[in-house]
Amino acid sequence: MEAMKMKKMDYQNVKGTQDYLPNAEVVRRDIRRKLEDVFIGYGCKPLETPILNYTELMASKYGGGAEILEEMYTLSDRGERELALRYDLTIPFAKVVAMNPSLKMPFKRYEIGKVFRDGPIKTGRFRKLHRVNGF
Repeated sequence: MEAMKMKKMDYQNVKGTQDYLPNAEVVRRDIRRKLEDVFIGYGCKPLETPILNYTELMASKYGGGAEILEEMYTLSDRGERELALRYDLTIPFAKVVAMNPSLKMPFKRYEIGKVFRDGPIKTGRFRKLHRVNGF
Protein backbone atom coordinates (compact mmCIF):
# COMPACT_ATOMS: atom_id res chain seq x y z
CA MET A 1 0.00 0.00 0.00
CA GLU A 2 1.25 3.44 -0.88
CA ALA A 3 2.00 5.65 2.10
CA MET A 4 -0.27 8.66 2.35
CA LYS A 5 1.55 11.93 1.98
CA MET A 6 0.66 14.51 4.58
CA LYS A 7 0.37 18.07 3.40
CA LYS A 8 2.48 20.40 5.48
CA MET A 9 0.22 22.69 7.50
CA ASP A 10 0.79 26.42 7.22
CA TYR A 11 0.25 27.53 10.82
CA GLN A 12 -1.00 31.08 10.94
CA ASN A 13 -3.89 33.02 12.38
CA VAL A 14 -6.76 34.20 10.25
CA LYS A 15 -6.14 37.85 9.31
CA GLY A 16 -7.63 40.11 11.93
CA THR A 17 -7.23 37.57 14.75
CA GLN A 18 -4.46 36.93 17.22
CA ASP A 19 -3.31 34.64 19.99
CA TYR A 20 -2.74 36.00 23.48
CA LEU A 21 0.27 34.30 25.01
CA PRO A 22 0.35 33.98 28.81
CA ASN A 23 1.98 37.34 29.63
CA ALA A 24 -0.50 39.26 27.48
CA GLU A 25 -3.45 37.19 28.70
CA VAL A 26 -2.54 37.86 32.34
CA VAL A 27 -2.69 41.60 31.62
CA ARG A 28 -6.02 41.25 29.78
CA ARG A 29 -7.56 39.28 32.65
CA ASP A 30 -6.31 41.82 35.16
CA ILE A 31 -7.98 44.61 33.18
CA ARG A 32 -11.20 42.58 33.06
CA ARG A 33 -11.11 42.05 36.84
CA LYS A 34 -10.65 45.79 37.40
CA LEU A 35 -13.58 46.60 35.12
CA GLU A 36 -15.75 44.03 36.91
CA ASP A 37 -14.77 45.50 40.28
CA VAL A 38 -15.93 48.95 39.14
CA PHE A 39 -19.29 47.62 37.91
CA ILE A 40 -19.80 45.56 41.07
CA GLY A 41 -18.92 48.63 43.15
CA TYR A 42 -21.87 50.39 41.51
CA GLY A 43 -24.20 47.51 42.29
CA CYS A 44 -24.21 45.91 38.83
CA LYS A 45 -24.64 42.15 38.35
CA PRO A 46 -22.93 40.10 35.61
CA LEU A 47 -24.84 39.16 32.48
CA GLU A 48 -23.86 36.89 29.60
CA THR A 49 -25.74 36.76 26.30
CA PRO A 50 -25.25 34.28 23.44
CA ILE A 51 -22.62 34.99 20.80
CA LEU A 52 -24.92 33.44 18.18
CA ASN A 53 -28.25 35.17 17.45
CA TYR A 54 -30.89 35.29 14.76
CA THR A 55 -29.78 37.52 11.88
CA GLU A 56 -33.13 39.31 11.94
CA LEU A 57 -32.53 40.33 15.57
CA MET A 58 -28.99 41.56 14.90
CA ALA A 59 -30.19 43.58 11.88
CA SER A 60 -33.15 45.13 13.71
CA LYS A 61 -31.22 48.04 15.22
CA TYR A 62 -30.14 49.35 11.85
CA GLY A 63 -33.11 48.65 9.60
CA GLY A 64 -30.88 46.97 7.03
CA GLY A 65 -29.03 50.11 5.98
CA ALA A 66 -25.97 50.52 8.16
CA GLU A 67 -22.43 49.60 7.26
CA ILE A 68 -22.24 47.29 10.26
CA LEU A 69 -24.70 44.90 8.63
CA GLU A 70 -22.15 44.31 5.88
CA GLU A 71 -19.66 43.35 8.57
CA MET A 72 -21.86 40.72 10.27
CA TYR A 73 -20.73 37.12 10.18
CA THR A 74 -23.81 35.19 9.07
CA LEU A 75 -24.55 31.52 8.60
CA SER A 76 -27.40 29.08 8.21
CA ASP A 77 -27.77 26.19 10.62
CA ARG A 78 -28.95 22.68 9.73
CA GLY A 79 -32.54 23.83 10.15
CA GLU A 80 -31.87 26.56 7.57
CA ARG A 81 -32.34 29.30 10.17
CA GLU A 82 -30.40 32.50 9.41
CA LEU A 83 -27.98 33.22 12.26
CA ALA A 84 -25.32 35.83 12.97
CA LEU A 85 -22.45 36.31 15.38
CA ARG A 86 -23.07 39.34 17.55
CA TYR A 87 -21.20 42.49 16.54
CA ASP A 88 -22.06 44.41 19.71
CA LEU A 89 -23.61 43.74 23.12
CA THR A 90 -26.48 46.23 22.98
CA ILE A 91 -28.92 44.27 20.82
CA PRO A 92 -28.53 41.01 22.79
CA PHE A 93 -29.08 43.02 25.99
CA ALA A 94 -32.26 44.56 24.56
CA LYS A 95 -33.43 41.03 23.71
CA VAL A 96 -32.88 39.96 27.35
CA VAL A 97 -35.01 42.88 28.58
CA ALA A 98 -37.75 42.14 26.03
CA MET A 99 -37.83 38.45 26.98
CA ASN A 100 -37.90 39.15 30.72
CA PRO A 101 -40.52 41.83 31.42
CA SER A 102 -40.42 41.08 35.15
CA LEU A 103 -36.85 42.41 35.48
CA LYS A 104 -36.68 45.10 38.13
CA MET A 105 -35.72 48.45 36.63
CA PRO A 106 -33.25 49.95 36.60
CA PHE A 107 -31.61 46.66 35.63
CA LYS A 108 -28.06 47.26 36.81
CA ARG A 109 -25.91 44.84 34.91
CA TYR A 110 -22.68 44.57 32.98
CA GLU A 111 -21.38 42.30 30.27
CA ILE A 112 -17.85 41.83 29.02
CA GLY A 113 -17.89 39.66 25.94
CA LYS A 114 -16.57 38.81 22.52
CA VAL A 115 -18.04 40.38 19.40
CA PHE A 116 -17.16 39.73 15.77
CA ARG A 117 -16.91 42.01 12.75
CA ASP A 118 -15.92 41.13 9.21
CA GLY A 119 -14.75 44.59 8.24
CA PRO A 120 -11.71 45.79 6.34
CA ILE A 121 -8.52 44.41 7.87
CA LYS A 122 -5.85 46.94 8.70
CA THR A 123 -3.32 47.54 11.44
CA GLY A 124 -4.99 47.60 14.83
CA ARG A 125 -8.38 46.42 13.57
CA PHE A 126 -9.43 42.92 14.55
CA ARG A 127 -12.27 40.59 13.62
CA LYS A 128 -12.77 39.42 17.21
CA LEU A 129 -13.04 42.13 19.83
CA HIS A 130 -13.94 42.34 23.48
CA ARG A 131 -16.65 44.82 24.36
CA VAL A 132 -17.86 46.17 27.67
CA ASN A 133 -21.48 47.15 28.17
CA GLY A 134 -23.14 48.07 31.41
CA PHE A 135 -24.95 50.54 33.64
